[in-house]
Amino acid sequence: MSIIIPTNNSGEAVEECLRSIQGQDYPSYEVIIVDNFSNDDTLKMAREFGAKIIRQKCNPAQARNIGVDNSTGRYVLFLDSDQVLSPKVIEDCVERGENEKIGMVIIPEVFIGKGFLSSCSATWKNCYEEVTRLYGDRRGIIYNLLPRFFLREEITRVGMLDNSLHWGEDYDLYRKLKKANVREAESKSEIYHREFTSFRDTMIKNLRYGKSMPVFMQQTGQRIFPSIVEHALLTFRRVFKNSKNSPSLVIGCAVLLCIKSYSTMIGLLLARAL
Repeated sequence: MSIIIPTNNSGEAVEECLRSIQGQDYPSYEVIIVDNFSNDDTLKMAREFGAKIIRQKCNPAQARNIGVDNSTGRYVLFLDSDQVLSPKVIEDCVERGENEKIGMVIIPEVFIGKGFLSSCSATWKNCYEEVTRLYGDRRGIIYNLLPRFFLREEITRVGMLDNSLHWGEDYDLYRKLKKANVREAESKSEIYHREFTSFRDTMIKNLRYGKSMPVFMQQTGQRIFPSIVEHALLTFRRVFKNSKNSPSLVIGCAVLLCIKSYSTMIGLLLARAL
């Protein structure tokens, strides 16, 4: 069992992530940190928890591919450094793989924020996932409840993640695995996703996403903008319904939506100008 974590100045979050791995009921695993030359405490934390460290200038898709290439486990789990595992996640996923011949497992995520802006972001993302479950199959919304746990040989069989994608690389991998008739399941255990959000980070992230969307559309042949707009509107309606007794939270989510939309459009325009 190999756990692959891309990092880039992740010292604020990665200790809790690694501690949750250490606390798993499943005893046999390796942790591979693929680090984009962090200059904070990330590598110190990785060494303290006995992780294998690979330093490489790369995007998240490349980092995960590098991790797979250097892994020894029959299964791989892709984690982000700001995710925390509940104690039975790995055990649940391995049991599904071994007993039911499953090639990929979706692990439900619960987003948690500390501070006002992070709480707004967590609320938005939790509602975003609710909308996916409610409408994804019927309304053509790009599915964001994606697997993180895989049978290693299935990933290599479909050609790994697409290194050219800086956005949607996980969805593209899922699409390829579905096309290859790989069976999927959903874990009974959850991942908790800590939100560390600032206006600056939100703008930078969505600027990068916007610049990457034309490549994703070219590679996959998908028209994504109608789906993205509909998903955002349905999510905001869900935020309003779930948080109507907290006007400040609704306003914060509205501000975040504006920042994300503006940054994504600027990124898209920059990509088209190149």
